[in-house]
Amino acid sequence: MVSGAATSAPVPPSAARRTRRAVPALVSQVAAVAAALAVWSWLAVTDQVSDSALAGSVESFARLAEVLGTSEAWTAIGQTLTAWSIGLAVALAVAIPIGLLLGRSTLAYRSSRFTIDFLRTIPALGLIPLAALVYGASREAVLLIVIPACIWPLLLQTIYGVRDTDPLAIETAHSYGLGRWSILGRVVLPSAMPYIATGVRLSAIIAMLLVISVELLVLVPGVGSLIAVAQRNGETVDVYAYTLLSGFLGLAVVLLFRRLERRVIAWHPSVRGHR
Repeated sequence: MVSGAATSAPVPPSAARRTRRAVPALVSQVAAVAAALAVWSWLAVTDQVSDSALAGSVESFARLAEVLGTSEAWTAIGQTLTAWSIGLAVALAVAIPIGLLLGRSTLAYRSSRFTIDFLRTIPALGLIPLAALVYGASREAVLLIVIPACIWPLLLQTIYGVRDTDPLAIETAHSYGLGRWSILGRVVLPSAMPYIATGVRLSAIIAMLLVISVELLVLVPGVGSLIAVAQRNGETVDVYAYTLLSGFLGLAVVLLFRRLERRVIAWHPSVRGHR
């Protein structure tokens, strides 16, 4: 007669292991943030840095809360996000199709490799004088800097992903009678998706950094221009508050696209192992 001791299936240990890993990671992250804020506050109350050059952490966060209650700040956030989204969308529309084409054609890839390597080494911020001369302090000047800089990492990641596709999988698809476009959609694109997802995440981060940088340097309306105006007016606390705002915008982009990447390639071993 079977004993009734084992009346239910054992609970998989994976959930417990994930919890044990997540708690120390969260604690260490909180501790690192707390340590950084403590050092910031210590520098602000000592004579290590001039009072006119460094505002306290509590004062800066309080000012950030104040400015977030103004329409000026939200208008600037909207302007920055608009330029960021347009630049990233154009880069996606250009880089992914070209990357798929160059990745599938060895001749096209070899022919374009030198040109790509040359163009992607041009510093994005080095184009600021040209952009300011042509478009002035406008959104078009921001896009002239952001779009090319976002294209290169996404283009290269797409090319590498396509070229890394298993040739045996392609040959198997051919043997089943699949055409060129079917192979591209059913074999090549899924294989390259982890590379493309990484390229999208990198391009999104680069786009946000460059949008705010160009706004700051050219005084294009946005969060960056708020930092520049506050610095020129000697408003130290506002400089730190708007800098914190730009940091939180960048953090939001990182977290959003990291989450999207895990959802899009949830089937990939690297994501399954992390989860």
